Amino acid sequence: MLAARVLTAAVWLPVHLAILIWGRPYHFLIYLEAVALIALLEMFGLLEVAGRRPHRLAAIAAALVYVGAVAYRPGVALGAAVALVLAAVAAPVFRRSNAGALGDAGATLLAFAYVPVFLAFLMLVRKLAHGVELLLIFFITIWSIDVAAYFVGKAFGKRKLAPDKSPGKTVAGLLGGLAAGLVVPVVLATAAFPDAGLGWAGALAVGVVLVAGDVLGDLAESVFKRDADVKDSGAVLPGHGGVLDRFDAVLYCAPLFFGVLVLLGRTG
Repeated sequence: MLAARVLTAAVWLPVHLAILIWGRPYHFLIYLEAVALIALLEMFGLLEVAGRRPHRLAAIAAALVYVGAVAYRPGVALGAAVALVLAAVAAPVFRRSNAGALGDAGATLLAFAYVPVFLAFLMLVRKLAHGVELLLIFFITIWSIDVAAYFVGKAFGKRKLAPDKSPGKTVAGLLGGLAAGLVVPVVLATAAFPDAGLGWAGALAVGVVLVAGDVLGDLAESVFKRDADVKDSGAVLPGHGGVLDRFDAVLYCAPLFFGVLVLLGRTG
């Protein structure tokens, strides 16, 4: 399992970083569109296994428009979101059975909010001054939290963090991730990317928020998978599972990160 995880990361990580560092904004946008599409399809799969019938085509169309437009044509993005809500609300009228109408509409909107809406915050960050540096701090911090939590948990983890949600998570792993989440962004913001404008205090705030978001995002997706009674959301990334499995913390942390940047005055 570890060998597969490392091999997949060795292939995917350079591509991810190359697009972010050397690609133009539209390259990163295309990448996010692809991630959003695959993760959304995986989320639909979880919902369908759990007995819901999300409105796939409407949500996919709205997702692609939303992610593509939010940073440059926010009115268009808002229109796509509203159009999906209208479609999800009206869809039950055209069904023969009323059963499950509320749950199916809710599942559609949950999938849309959880995947493309959350993910699109990364495009908003990319558009900012020194957006690449900010995103590097974001991604490297999350990866550091995950790696530290994994290895510290493997080495010292005895007490389970949330055994009914994710049996592999331990308190020791949480503490290891917390340590990485507090140290890594401060080092990056002060030594590697000072032009990002966070400073040590802002970076520390980012670290605290990303640790909390990483844990909650990971546990939330674990709960979704348990409800659907599946181990992984997909199988496109050997050793990791699906794209949703790899991006669960990223999705949850993206709006939190942007919120911290707003509070720090880095968005305007």
